[in-house]
Amino acid sequence: MIETNEAARIAALSELIAWSERRERLSEDRADAVAAAWRAGTRNVAELARLARVSRDTVYADLAARAIDLGSREQEISSPRKVSGVPLRGESVRAVARIADAVARPAFTHDPDDPVVRAVLAASRALEAVADVLEPPSDQGPGWTPRELLSSLAGEGEEVAHHSRRALAALAEPAELAASSDNHRQAVLHTGPQAVADGASLTLTLPTGGVITLQVGRDETGWTCLTSDSPLVAEDADSIDHLEAQAALQTLARIATRHLTDAALAEHRKDAPPGSRPRTRTIPSNGN
Repeated sequence: MIETNEAARIAALSELIAWSERRERLSEDRADAVAAAWRAGTRNVAELARLARVSRDTVYADLAARAIDLGSREQEISSPRKVSGVPLRGESVRAVARIADAVARPAFTHDPDDPVVRAVLAASRALEAVADVLEPPSDQGPGWTPRELLSSLAGEGEEVAHHSRRALAALAEPAELAASSDNHRQAVLHTGPQAVADGASLTLTLPTGGVITLQVGRDETGWTCLTSDSPLVAEDADSIDHLEAQAALQTLARIATRHLTDAALAEHRKDAPPGSRPRTRTIPSNGN
């Protein structure tokens, strides 16, 4: 019983420390906002206090913390500046990750094989990995450095891509997927600075100890072809095979392009490739 109470006490204190750290960051953000409003011309402390929902003493402290001289009411009002944004914070990302997980978990229980649900679940884990990269846990032991955590983030990103392709494969006809791949190939070549991978030869080492060769390519329609001299390779590529094979070829093409000289590439072109059709999306108005 004592151990349980001690564990609960430590958990409560950890939450209290986390809350105080969040409040400190919020105070810093408030001070920045108060100072920005002052520099932009709002010189009424009572108004600033009312808008920020703090006391006037807090506004005075915020302005002093940002080196603003309250005695100089006639100081020049700064011109509007481009918003520079704020740094990405682990706690902010973690809050979004928890919301995404809270949405995805019940949906996963309802239909664990839904590819969109699986993509959302992987996305929530990816956000959690981002939060860990930004603010690595200090109480988890070894293996929680940004260098190691970034591998987890990449893995979750691949999960999102995989399940997104599963969803697309279930919705689109093979002919549509083939045409899309062919159009992408033509568009990449047309723009100039990027090569395409029309195929690749893979040397596969099998769990049984054997070694076979598999060729990955595309036919005249753009559909993925898998060929091999080995009788161990069976069946044609299905839709998910096609999507993942083309994504892998695009990755290989990007790697290869980085090692090509300028003589192999052309200047970047911005005009649309021949035969392409403009894509439009209708967004309903609030009145519809």
